Amino acid sequence: MRFESSIEINAPVRKVWALIDKLEEWPQWMPSIKKIERVSKGPLAVGSQLSVTAKVSGLTVTLRMTIREFVPERTVVMQGKTLGTNLTRFYNLEPVNGKTKVTVGGDVSGALAWLACRGGKKVSAEIAQAARKKVEGLAQ
Repeated sequence: MRFESSIEINAPVRKVWALIDKLEEWPQWMPSIKKIERVSKGPLAVGSQLSVTAKVSGLTVTLRMTIREFVPERTVVMQGKTLGTNLTRFYNLEPVNGKTKVTVGGDVSGALAWLACRGGKKVSAEIAQAARKKVEGLAQ
């Protein structure tokens, strides 16, 4: 099951990336993210591991996510598993006429995929809106 949400942010990709790249600050502007920590040392890269605690559909879950794809100023793809459900989460940035199209989404499979998909779709839209608000607020 796949879900995603896209939004256009009135800022260049580098400015949006600066927000996405500061993982530890996500809980300050993403209402669903309660805590995020780097498990592995060093800069973010393929293989880096994160611990993410989020509130989705009334449930608080903690996932250990592993970055599977990392292209600065373009894409972050991470995978994890919780409650018998596999989750792939992605963040894509695309320059469009001086602005940035942000697409946030994921794929889920497993025992609670239907619940994770419903919650993931809501959280993806929330993240996209929060990113626009944060970046455009910073740009003013």
